[in-house]
Amino acid sequence: MKFVLLTIVALIAVAGIGATDVKECKKGQPFPLSVEVVGCDEMPCNVVKGTTAVMHVHFVGTKDNIRKLNAVVHATTLGITVPYELPEEVANVCDNLMYGATCPIDKTEDVVYAFNFYVESHYPEISVAVQVSLEDEEGDSIACFVCNIKVKKGSTNTFLLE
Repeated sequence: MKFVLLTIVALIAVAGIGATDVKECKKGQPFPLSVEVVGCDEMPCNVVKGTTAVMHVHFVGTKDNIRKLNAVVHATTLGITVPYELPEEVANVCDNLMYGATCPIDKTEDVVYAFNFYVESHYPEISVAVQVSLEDEEGDSIACFVCNIKVKKGSTNTFLLE
C-alpha cells in the first residue's frame, strides 16, 4: 500500500500540475509534456536579477539509448536572436534529471529536467523570448519550448519595523 501511495504522489508531481503555459518552437521540434517555471503560471514570467530562475521540464525520450543531452539556449529580444552559453553543470541534462532518473533515456521514457538558470545582475531589464532545446549528441532536439520572460531588478529596499 505504501508503494502505491508513493507512486501516485510521484505521478502527480510530474503530471504537469503547476505547469506554465509556454510556446512550441518554430521548427517543429518535439514539445515537452509540460514546463513549470517555478512561481509563474502565465508568460511573461518575471525573473529577478541576481537570482536563479527554476524550470522543471517534463519530456519524453524520442529515441532509444539517449546517453547524452545538453540544454541549448537562444535568447531573442528586439528581433535579434543570440545563443546563450550555459555553464556545463546546468547544460548537462543527464546530471540534472529529477526523481532518480538517469541516462541513458529510452524512447517513450518520461523524465523531468531541473533547469536552474542564474539571472546575472548585469542583464538589462527587458523582455526576452528564451528558447530551450534539449539536444542529444547528434544535435537532434528531444524537446524544445519557448518561454517569454521579463528581467526585473531585485528589491533593494529594506524596511525595518520598530
